[in-house]
Amino acid sequence: MSGVGFGKAILFGEHFVVYGLPGIAAAIELNTTCFFEKNSDRKEGIFANDLVTGELIKYGEHPEKRLAEVLSIIFSELNFKEKNFHLKLVTNMSVKGGMGSSAALAVSICKCLDKEFSLNLDNAFVNDVAYKVEKLFHSNPSGIDNTVSTYGGLIRFRKKNGGNEIEKIMLKKPVEMVLVDTGLIRDTGEAVDFVKKQKEENPKKFEGIFSGYVGIEKEALVAVKKEQWEKVGKLMNKNQLLLKEMNVSSKELDEIIDAALDAGAFGAKLTGAGLGGNAIILSPGKELQEKVAKACTKKGYNSYKILVGMLGD
Repeated sequence: MSGVGFGKAILFGEHFVVYGLPGIAAAIELNTTCFFEKNSDRKEGIFANDLVTGELIKYGEHPEKRLAEVLSIIFSELNFKEKNFHLKLVTNMSVKGGMGSSAALAVSICKCLDKEFSLNLDNAFVNDVAYKVEKLFHSNPSGIDNTVSTYGGLIRFRKKNGGNEIEKIMLKKPVEMVLVDTGLIRDTGEAVDFVKKQKEENPKKFEGIFSGYVGIEKEALVAVKKEQWEKVGKLMNKNQLLLKEMNVSSKELDEIIDAALDAGAFGAKLTGAGLGGNAIILSPGKELQEKVAKACTKKGYNSYKILVGMLGD
C-alpha cells in the first residue's frame, strides 16, 4: 500500500493567510509517496528513511531526530499500536522549502497507514494531523500547506478559529505553469517572524499593504474561476510587488521573475515564505511553458513544468 502527499504552489496569499486573509493555492504533481513494506530478516521495530539526510531511522531509538518526532505525532493522533514494518519514503520535490515538503511528508504517511490498516480516516482528520506536524516544523503555520497536500486540486483557503474555510475551485482544464527553485534553503518560521516584526514596527505601512492585497485576491478569485489567465497573471505581478514591499523576495527570485516575464510569462511571483525557496510562473500552453522553463534554466535554476487544477481525491 502507498499514500501520496501533494506538493503545493501558492498563487495568492503568502504571509497574508497567516493573518486571516484568504489565499489561493494549488496541488502540484511534485509529491512525496510513502510505501508500506513488511520488515525482512526478522527485523523488529518501525523503520523509515529520512528524506533530508538519507539515513534509516528506527522509531524509538532516535527521539531527537525530526522524522522520529513526525512519526510520534502521527502515531499518537492515530492511536496507532502496530509495529514491525518499514515506511519507504520517496519524493521528487525539493525539501529545501517552498513546495510544502513537510506537509506532504505527514499526509503521505497518514494516507499510507490508513490504506494498509483500514483506519477509515477522512480528509479532515488527515489534514488536522498534518497541521500538528506543520507546527513542529514551522511554529505558527497558516494551515494552507497541509490543506492543499491533503485535499489536492485548487483551493481558496482562509484561516479561522474554530475551523478554516476551504473552497474547492474547479477548472474546465488545467493550466500550465512553471515552478522554479532558487536553490536557497530558508526557514518558514523565520520568514513569518521577520514579517511580523516589520508589521509591528511599521503598522501603517503594513495596513496599506494588507488593504492592497484584499483587492487583489478578490479580483483574482473571480479571474481564476473564469480562467482569465492574462488577468490572473497581472494580479500575480501585483501580489509580488506587495511581497517585495514586505522584503521577502530576494535577488534570485527577482532574477527568475524577470527572466520569466521577458520570456512572455503572463505573471510570476514567489511562492511560499520567500527569502529564497521558489517562484511560480503562469505560462498557459505547452509552447509558452517550455519557453519560460528554458529561460529560467538558462539562468542556472532548476525548473519544473507543472499543471495546476488537475489533482485531488
